[in-house]
Amino acid sequence: MKTRYQVWSKRVLNLVLAVTLPLFFASSLYATDGHFLHGEGPVNEAMGGADTGVCLDVSGSIAWNPACMTQFQGKHLELYGTIFIPWRSLSSTVDANAFGTGMPPVTLSGTTTSHTDMSIIPGIAFTTHKKGSHNAFFFGLLAVSGFGVDYDQSNNLSNPILSPQAPDGFGFGHIRSEYMLMTFPIGISRQLTKHVSMGVSIIPALSMLEVEPAPFAAPVTAGSTMPYYMSSGHDALAPGFGASVGIHYTKGPLSLGVSYRSPVWLSHFKWTMKDKTGGTHDVKFQMNLPQVISFGVGLKATPTTTIGIDTRWFDYGSTAGFDKVGFKADGAVAGFGWRNIWAVGVGVQQKISDSTKVMVGYNYSQNPVPAKYTFFNMPAPAIVQHHLTAGITRHMHGFDVNLAYYHAFKNSITGPWISPMGQIPGTSVTSKMSENAVTIGLAKSF
Repeated sequence: MKTRYQVWSKRVLNLVLAVTLPLFFASSLYATDGHFLHGEGPVNEAMGGADTGVCLDVSGSIAWNPACMTQFQGKHLELYGTIFIPWRSLSSTVDANAFGTGMPPVTLSGTTTSHTDMSIIPGIAFTTHKKGSHNAFFFGLLAVSGFGVDYDQSNNLSNPILSPQAPDGFGFGHIRSEYMLMTFPIGISRQLTKHVSMGVSIIPALSMLEVEPAPFAAPVTAGSTMPYYMSSGHDALAPGFGASVGIHYTKGPLSLGVSYRSPVWLSHFKWTMKDKTGGTHDVKFQMNLPQVISFGVGLKATPTTTIGIDTRWFDYGSTAGFDKVGFKADGAVAGFGWRNIWAVGVGVQQKISDSTKVMVGYNYSQNPVPAKYTFFNMPAPAIVQHHLTAGITRHMHGFDVNLAYYHAFKNSITGPWISPMGQIPGTSVTSKMSENAVTIGLAKSF
């Protein structure tokens, strides 16, 4: 017969699952390391994203090194949700005559703050490793990357880049974007020797994208005297697939890890867009997830102090959707033009009692967006670089309750306004961004 505690625990887990799963399909996400979250789950976030070598929790290990799964004995389930609050602004400066408006010589400039768009980002991770077995199995539902903005149209030219599209203005009107990519990794980790383990996973994925106006569609003239960009109008879905492999070594207080995650190859996003006359246009755009190489070190400095250090390389420069930039012959934008980046995460976990651990961390990411391409990245300002993180784990009533917070400090980039003919003299476009996030999670060992 089940005890009251067992029944209560099962009800709690079922309730969390029922709430979490629908959120995967209703949340939006924003960028930290490029357009990746710097960490996965509350423990990994609080550790600055370090987990490739130190292997502290299931969520972070699934995300960064599948070989870590043999480090966990028995069954472990982690459920968590992140309350994500970004801050973004868009500024522009332009000489009104630069567009041949016939207006008196005047410099127009202004700044618009994006709507807050607070999001709840859920996550699930599970592993099972039978005592005495060399194999551990795992799966996860992880939201790993995204971006989004929502800038109101500037009808009085107070922010020229957001003035209506031609012929009513010379900007782009209301700029809104929402992108999210979820992965569903499934894999196995095997203990090869006393000190070495190896893990592999397959990574089915699902991505969603909406952009208004849609610059990757060629401008049209239907119903207007001037070309204009249409809007995607709704989220488009793109399924995809990738894989990862990792190796982990541990001896005494030192542990090392390295992992490779392949690109996640996604199908094209597809929309049927409407012009001003109601005519329809089929448009498609591909945006894959870049390959990532991670290196990590873990150190048990004392019986109560654990240190983790990770460094990662993100290959945006050869990834569809990010590798190209500029205008095509038909006026459509070719891509975002991001460069490859490195990120470093450092974290310390301190056990302060039998039931409580605290964590602090720091994460630094290079900016993937060249300043000269600020204009093309107005819908995707993935520019934050410095993250300060902290968290606490408290064991009570058979659960680990995890709480993490991080702040991504404000960063800005400025570049010229660009047309199909090239840079427009005397113009500038500036994007600024910062982030705050709180993650709450439950972990249960069986």
